[in-house]
Amino acid sequence: MRWICKDDIEECLTQAWRTMADQAKAELIAAKTQKERKDILKKSSSSKVWREFYDLLPINLKRKCWYCEAEDIRADMPVDHFRPKNKVEEDKQHEGYWWLAFDWQNYRCACTFCNSRRVFDETEGGKACRFPLENPDERAIAPEDQDKLRKERPSFLDPFNSQDEKLLWFDNDGLPEPKPSATVEQQTKVKNSIEIFHLHEARIVRERNRVRLNIEREVRDIRDNRDVKDATDRLRKMVRDTEKLSRAAVVYLRAHRDLPEVKDILNLD
Repeated sequence: MRWICKDDIEECLTQAWRTMADQAKAELIAAKTQKERKDILKKSSSSKVWREFYDLLPINLKRKCWYCEAEDIRADMPVDHFRPKNKVEEDKQHEGYWWLAFDWQNYRCACTFCNSRRVFDETEGGKACRFPLENPDERAIAPEDQDKLRKERPSFLDPFNSQDEKLLWFDNDGLPEPKPSATVEQQTKVKNSIEIFHLHEARIVRERNRVRLNIEREVRDIRDNRDVKDATDRLRKMVRDTEKLSRAAVVYLRAHRDLPEVKDILNLD
């Protein structure tokens, strides 16, 4: 999970894109039936809105999945509708947050493993149309439910929430888990996210473990006073939020915060 600052996105969006999105939304709002809305969402012009949104993003915002932080190990990066546009798995009567289909604040860049349902022998996951809430009775069901929409509390992690990435921790095998000091509600958010984003899938678990091993090698060099500057620079690069699996790197590096170099890298007092 990585935190994404909305300002970094908004400043990239052109007036031409905004106009295109507004026109698509107006057509959607004017539709009289669910079938008409679904037909609009299937149009190539609708896909163009999402595709061009992605194209407008700077490379540092689309190098890796916003949910799992994978780059090439888990396929391409489609635009996910954070609030699903067609239906909501947790509420069978819900027709989806269709009115947000052309609202960029509902977009997240996600790899296909996070975005699509996959079932393997040992794990299963993928967001698809999942959107659990801590307060399901407050779920918005129509465009006029703006107050309810503001009050919704997603029961899983959101890259737009600056506090959420800090709740995700990893054990020494690379498996995701809640931060040790997490509250019960926070633990639930993390556990839901592990399944929703398939964060426990074998390949990405191995990649995180590889990150841990790389960090331990660099830390050994620092402790042995060997190649300290280069080792410190490599660690500093690994925890940059543009790097693959940087959240795992931060978690694993924190275990060595007795070192002044690590405290400096992580901005710890």
